[in-house]
Amino acid sequence: MRRLLVPALVCLAALAACERRETGPASTAPATAPAAPASFRHRLEGDISGDYRPVSEPTQGWRVESLFIGQAAALEAWEAAQRGGAPLILTLSGPDGAVQIPPRAYDLTDERLHFVGLMPDGRQLVLDARIDPGALATARRNLGDRTPVITGAMTAKGRRIPFSLGWWNGD
Repeated sequence: MRRLLVPALVCLAALAACERRETGPASTAPATAPAAPASFRHRLEGDISGDYRPVSEPTQGWRVESLFIGQAAALEAWEAAQRGGAPLILTLSGPDGAVQIPPRAYDLTDERLHFVGLMPDGRQLVLDARIDPGALATARRNLGDRTPVITGAMTAKGRRIPFSLGWWNGD
């Protein structure tokens, strides 16, 4: 029962944030993230670890600069409350420069990622993405290329921002 309750609470919080956005802000004070219990879960059969970068030029405003996904051991340690380095790190670039956002919750499989974090102003950020294992295998064979591997959108500051990331092998 608990396995179903925590993801349901995270989804409800995301839906509540969407409903507030559609009706407009109630005040000019920044909204803070709800105090929902953190849920960290991965169910991986393969290795999807690596650094993922945009495959096209990002647009203006906040944008995804990179998404780091650690190896299974790092995810397991985080889920066991051993909080060393975060196993997932989302790097955003915006008007005030780049910022790294660790997870407040995540659900990761070989084909999907749901990530919840906090923007620097305390507002909630939600990222939902599809992972293409076939494209990842191709990108690794080609030692990194501009093949889209992770596609999705993040919702931050009331805006939905689409992105497309490729596996990055470095310079």
